[in-house]
Amino acid sequence: MTNDKAELSSSGRGIRVRANLKHGLALAWSASPRTLLLFFGLEMLSATMSPIVVYLGAEMVNRISAAHSRSLQFADMIPILLGMWLAVGIQRSVAAYMSNGRNLFMRRVQLEAERKLLAHASKVDLGHFDNSNWHDRLARAKRDVSWRPGDLTWSVLGLSGNVVTIILMATLLAKLHFFLVILALVSAVISLALEHRVTSRLYKFFYKETPLEREREYLGDLLVQPRTTKEIRSYVLADYLLERHRKVSENLFKQRQRVYRSVTRVSILSGLVTGTSLALAYVFVAVKGVAGAIDPGGVVLIIGAFTSVAGTLGQISSTFVAVDQHTTFLDDYFTFLSTEPLVPVPTKSTPIPEQLHDGIQFENVTFHYPGGVGPAVTGLNLHIRKGELIALVGENGAGKSTLVKLLLRFYDVENGTVRVGGVDLRELQPDMLRNRIGVLFQDYAMYELSIRENVMMGRPNDKVDDALVLKALKDSRSEGLVEKLHDGLDSKVGRLFEGGHDLSGGEWQRLALARIMYRDADIWVLDEPTSSLDPETEAAIFAELKENLKGRIGIVISHRFSTVRIADRIAVIAGGQISELGTHDELINSRGRYSELFELQAAGYR
Repeated sequence: MTNDKAELSSSGRGIRVRANLKHGLALAWSASPRTLLLFFGLEMLSATMSPIVVYLGAEMVNRISAAHSRSLQFADMIPILLGMWLAVGIQRSVAAYMSNGRNLFMRRVQLEAERKLLAHASKVDLGHFDNSNWHDRLARAKRDVSWRPGDLTWSVLGLSGNVVTIILMATLLAKLHFFLVILALVSAVISLALEHRVTSRLYKFFYKETPLEREREYLGDLLVQPRTTKEIRSYVLADYLLERHRKVSENLFKQRQRVYRSVTRVSILSGLVTGTSLALAYVFVAVKGVAGAIDPGGVVLIIGAFTSVAGTLGQISSTFVAVDQHTTFLDDYFTFLSTEPLVPVPTKSTPIPEQLHDGIQFENVTFHYPGGVGPAVTGLNLHIRKGELIALVGENGAGKSTLVKLLLRFYDVENGTVRVGGVDLRELQPDMLRNRIGVLFQDYAMYELSIRENVMMGRPNDKVDDALVLKALKDSRSEGLVEKLHDGLDSKVGRLFEGGHDLSGGEWQRLALARIMYRDADIWVLDEPTSSLDPETEAAIFAELKENLKGRIGIVISHRFSTVRIADRIAVIAGGQISELGTHDELINSRGRYSELFELQAAGYR
């Protein structure tokens, strides 16, 4: 990024802060509108109590001081005492109620903010994951979502109450002398300006540290994640990774230490400004009191009101700083939520035909990955017919998996067209398209939940049918898991949660295969679907695969030529293009690259 966000002009930054403040309050409203209104009303009620207590205190002192010149009965003081008791009681009761409710309300806002973050992150286009800047933005969005949205709302509530208090207190002070109001305001403005500098410095630091912080967290994850623990121990990598983690951590700490030293100096200066203004107010009261220009009640009122004004202005200043910080840091959160899609969604989509008579067509397709050095596929043409099982073979990086990603519309082609059932994918809603496709990726997901959930996630929005779950497990040769584990379909798999059972790589892969069987989609895509299976199970599954298709379109990607030979046709991909296409026998007889690779594999079994 050539123009760092942290270096925005003050006017642009102000616009951004106001926009984020609006978004933050909207987030709190969507979390719990009733609670937000309740706390706002209570804050307003509490804000009026301090000025009432100061005024009544001054009135009580004046009556007591005048008692020697006229008769004063205790009964004359009862209305004042009752008023003070009522005001203090209301203020303390409201404070106690809001203190207890604060954590729950902030938790509610946090959950809403987290839900929105996860919902958006789980649906953004796959192309964003190819951009390191996007990962930085996601890291910054996740960093503060646990507390800043709720704290922002609470700060705004406190700010509104402080404004009411300051207006009422300033009115009391202005009746005695306007100099006191001006003194308090000047003090607050200077403090606010100083604290604003603190916010800017902190944000610039946290913005620039994100890539290093992501690296530090990544190294830490490597040391504790189950998927890496075996290799780290086998290669004795722990000390190397720990040392690298330590160096990155120390580098970040030293940078943060320099920033916080600078921040501390500014904060000390701000405190000195506030303390000096309060001292000047006391000098003013002393001079006027000695001169007899203020009665005792007035002295009490000035001291109480100015102390409250100075304290409240300090709170307002701190709250402004907090709001400024929260809205500045949450900019990454709200910017993340507004991430534009890379794959345009048509406003009026074309429905996919119920019967895919035209199959799948790749017509002169060319595609580059974002940031890639060359085309992943170029000028590729392939027609997969309805009811056909086709195998895609080729060397790593030839473009096999890219075709699957284009079919799922994770990316749009640069040139050419991909059609399903005769409809251009760019005319389809991505989710409608994906609902017609079942995929078993080479790096399939392992859900450490129950066996039932692992299978039913193939079609999670439908009512779960245990009979279909068991059939899918049988078709994928996973029914032995239900018999082996004590809780049947309710048995948990994986070791992440208590009561879970560890599975072998082959068992995990068969569960993933059961998921695609349960999905019952029109198009099946299997990317290295049996790489973790033993040869006997692999042969049996592939023997049943064509029968299970039952007129669907099937696409299999595999490096095992002994298994793909059952496909109706085999497409050899090289350099992002189809170099050979035909049945197993046709390709063997053509004596091309497929025949050569098949013979190489077959020789290993002779």
